Amino acid sequence: MCWMQICCGQPNKIQPNIRESSCVSLVTVPISMISSLLSRMKSLKEPFMVLDNMKELVAGHIFSIQHFCLHDGPGIRSMVFFKGCPLRCTWCQNPESWAPAPELGFKSRLCVNCRTCVSVCPANAMKTPGQIRSDLCQKCFACAEACPSGALIRFGEFLSTQAVLEELQPEYPFYHKSGGGVTFSGGEPTLSLEFSVQLASTLKQDKIHVAMETCGLFHMEEKQGPGSEPRKDVRELLSLIDLVLFDIKLFQESAHQQFCGTTNRIIKNNLAILARNFRQKGSPLIWPRMPLIPGITDTPENLEGWGGMLAELELNKVTLVPFHNLGEAKREWLQFKPGPKLETPTPESMEKARLVLARMGITCYDPGEEDWPQPSKSSPA
Repeated sequence: MCWMQICCGQPNKIQPNIRESSCVSLVTVPISMISSLLSRMKSLKEPFMVLDNMKELVAGHIFSIQHFCLHDGPGIRSMVFFKGCPLRCTWCQNPESWAPAPELGFKSRLCVNCRTCVSVCPANAMKTPGQIRSDLCQKCFACAEACPSGALIRFGEFLSTQAVLEELQPEYPFYHKSGGGVTFSGGEPTLSLEFSVQLASTLKQDKIHVAMETCGLFHMEEKQGPGSEPRKDVRELLSLIDLVLFDIKLFQESAHQQFCGTTNRIIKNNLAILARNFRQKGSPLIWPRMPLIPGITDTPENLEGWGGMLAELELNKVTLVPFHNLGEAKREWLQFKPGPKLETPTPESMEKARLVLARMGITCYDPGEEDWPQPSKSSPA
């Protein structure tokens, strides 16, 4: 049998998001599978009918779409990365996800000093390449479009649900064949509720497994004033989600405030609510994930705190995600202050963390090694 290797993680239309733990490994796939799936894709003569039936398309800010991802849910998946996040984690590997609107980045090492960006700026917001006057910049991104070397980069696009679906639909056969699907990540998908609900609803109509990664900081119900129109709330989104990848970071409230910029009371409460709902209804599946940062989240106190809570909530499986420092370059591109110097965890420190949680009855997994309940491998409707 002939085999081929496919390099994962290259988005087709949107600026790349460097995320080592998710989509940059090599996966070996039989060429016969690729051929049969491509044949099925070519045989589709019309778009999936749900695209024509959506009455009012909404849009959301997306900074990356990646395909052939293997570490964020079962099967072969696509990742949709939302812009906007309520946390400011010290170790964040996607700082371009913080702001809810598109941003301009500058890769100084690629600049050839041709000054094209200066000449095309309609607001005279750039006197020298890369030196951007934020008070004058209109975020038209004419400079990024004109830059011949790729030194100026746009983070984020305002995309309709139809635009995202058109990007995802060629991957449908891979989802159905592998038991995979689409994972919402970010950023924080719950900050874009109208968009998330419509996108998830359409994917479910197409029988696509939908997962969502969340920081857990959201309100279950939107408070509305007298006479205001009804709005989507998180409960509606959760009813469309098959798997919630729930990030847990610092257990102590003061530590969470120090390293993530906010308290964790709402996060813990939401985790408890979701765990109770899963026990009562069987859906969505709740799967905690913890970034392991040496000296911050891998301390015995932090691990024991979370281990006790997870055991109490009957959430006895967790993924430990080793920290990497690939996000530091993005801070420079966005002209943010440098982050603290953090080390990547060693195999020994990872094993120590596993042992602490194992003593509390918690089974630990590496990203991509989880024993997910297998969704059915169905064909498109």
